[in-house]
Amino acid sequence: MHFELLKLLADGKFHSGEALASSLSVSRTAIWKLIPRIRALGLELHSVKGKGYRLQEKLNLLDGAVIMAKMPDRQRRRIAEIQVFPEIDSTSSYTYELAQKGKLNLKDSKVFVCFAEQQSAGRGRRGRSWSSPFGHNLYLTLAREFATGISELEGLSLVVGLALVRALQGFGFTGLGVKWPNDILWQGRKLAGILMEISGDPTGLTRVMIGMGLNVKTRPAEMTAVDQPWVDLSSIRAELPERNQLAAGVLNEMLLALEVFEQEGFAAFKTEWDNHDALRHQAVDLRSGSDRSAAEQGIVLGVDDHGALLLETAAGVKSFHGGELSPRVIETEH
Repeated sequence: MHFELLKLLADGKFHSGEALASSLSVSRTAIWKLIPRIRALGLELHSVKGKGYRLQEKLNLLDGAVIMAKMPDRQRRRIAEIQVFPEIDSTSSYTYELAQKGKLNLKDSKVFVCFAEQQSAGRGRRGRSWSSPFGHNLYLTLAREFATGISELEGLSLVVGLALVRALQGFGFTGLGVKWPNDILWQGRKLAGILMEISGDPTGLTRVMIGMGLNVKTRPAEMTAVDQPWVDLSSIRAELPERNQLAAGVLNEMLLALEVFEQEGFAAFKTEWDNHDALRHQAVDLRSGSDRSAAEQGIVLGVDDHGALLLETAAGVKSFHGGELSPRVIETEH
């Protein structure tokens, strides 16, 4: 019920308790009891006697039907189901649970998509949490099956990163780079992250779950737990795309990229990756899992035709595959 109330307040205008109660067919006391739940989402809600309630800023809430309507016909037909939650523990965990119960329809290259306005336990790579303030960013998980087997999906996370770059470029954002294997950067600061989970047959049917978090508009106070430099779209440019349009644009580019990848592999994206490689020619520590010590040091030469990182080390050029590896740029003194 508090989310239905939030929809009424999303326009950022004053609404009297009486009008809100009438719209939701509840008592004014019920509205009063729901107000703390709105504030608990981290939203600033003003209450003025004689005027009613007003959110400090207008919210642009996600709507599955609106997102679908903004998709091109060909890509919309690829979506078996799209769900939008006001609150959820994790879109990835929820999608995984549906898959385990056999409730995902992924036949014929169809996809399942889950969005959330807020996650209480959003997940990043290597077990990290993903900060998920309410109603400002994009959090989604997409599930799809491939008939090519796990061994043929190398480089997929890189392709998803490029798809996000394409989508943002379509909205006029420039200067974006992709940090191997799956972070989107702007001027060295993290704008988005991708979490890839793959299960299935090494040579047969494989299910992929792609989790993505994109910082659209957030407040520094909401990101205190983030342990690296970050940025959001509103810091890059004041004029932001409507969130449902942004969600549709991201989905469209993801679906297009996944289709090409299935047919041609990572090699079809190699040149595009080289043009957006945020680490190329930089010295990095390559770390594994939770081990904070460097597993390897070297100069990034790019990636090979399968998406493996090429690192020039003291022992020569070595290639590294994704998984739990994480490169950190070695800061030099000036």
